[in-house]
Amino acid sequence: MTGTAELDAAIAGAHGELIALRRELHQHPELSRHEFGTTRKLAERLSALGLEVHVRPEGIGLYADLTPAGFSPATHRTVAVRADIDALPIVEATALPYASQNVGVMHACGHDMHTACAMGVAVGLVQLRDQLPGRVRFFFQHSEEVAPGGADELVAFGCMEGVDYVLGLHVDPVLEVGNIGIKDGPMTASADAFELVVRGRGGHAARPHHCVDPVFVATQIATGLYQAAGRAFDARDPVVISIASVVAGDGFNVIPDTATLRGTVRTLSADTRQEVVPLFRRLAAGVCGTYGAEYDLEMYLGAPSISNDAEVAAHMRAAAREVLGPESLYEIPLPSMGAEDFSYYLERAPGAMFRLGTKGHDGEEHFLHSPRFAPDERALAIGSRILARAALSLLSST
Repeated sequence: MTGTAELDAAIAGAHGELIALRRELHQHPELSRHEFGTTRKLAERLSALGLEVHVRPEGIGLYADLTPAGFSPATHRTVAVRADIDALPIVEATALPYASQNVGVMHACGHDMHTACAMGVAVGLVQLRDQLPGRVRFFFQHSEEVAPGGADELVAFGCMEGVDYVLGLHVDPVLEVGNIGIKDGPMTASADAFELVVRGRGGHAARPHHCVDPVFVATQIATGLYQAAGRAFDARDPVVISIASVVAGDGFNVIPDTATLRGTVRTLSADTRQEVVPLFRRLAAGVCGTYGAEYDLEMYLGAPSISNDAEVAAHMRAAAREVLGPESLYEIPLPSMGAEDFSYYLERAPGAMFRLGTKGHDGEEHFLHSPRFAPDERALAIGSRILARAALSLLSST
């Protein structure tokens, strides 16, 4: 590819700027659906680079185009690079000099790193604007950490119109800096939330035979759900059911009228995902029918599974080998049962996401969503260079 030397030099020259941006974002994190300041800040920087910026009318989330002269959608490709910008409701415990100044909010999932990497791609590729063989579009997506996430809203805003491929990354605090992880096919799971309310008949705790105890019924349903995960589905196609909240009553000697179970169901395949609700209903109806209770079930569909396109992943691998060498490439053996709404973009164009190693050489390892999460900033230039080279490669491929 032509221009890679200039690209590398531009990103290397901007490394201090990228670190400063990341720390600025880290100091001023914003929760999902409240990323107004972050969106404004990014829009200003992208406009200053000469990109055409499109901010959602709601003021959160944007996409921006780097378009070479003579670009035609009919004859040229468009590659998108995606970053997410929201933070988490976590009290930071890193004691870093640039720790969050918004108490109770923290970039504990690395979205500040993702954003700085995507900005690094823009800074690098803008130096090659006249040489670009196609258009590069940048997504700075709001509200990834909540369901429904911001990806489908950005899609509705038009970010995927004319896009041929989409690229993304996610920091990985287990992989050391200088390594990336990638795989073809399923990369993450879908994640759907549920709320199941058991309605019984309350009364005195000394006379349960006069009641329909919803707590007892709910525990039987909970046990059945956990057992069903390993018996009702093909064991080769993972299903993870987690009950994260059980709410019922507030007294020692009063059986309540209702008990509520809340949690998530995570699946890899679309077919298995479709089997979840019927199973829940059969199980709840059977247990409630046995003990005289009733139930209400609400399912809240989250992001579908990410499935990396093999062709796009191959371009990422090639870019990583050029930047880091072949020994730095880790082939991920199994998908994560976590979820990511990057998958909404993949419903409209082929794409892939890789894991960017951010574990420092000192051995410190604090996982995602930890109040002590502190990724190594040396990874910023690496992530930027791999994304930029993969974008150039896809634009140039025939």
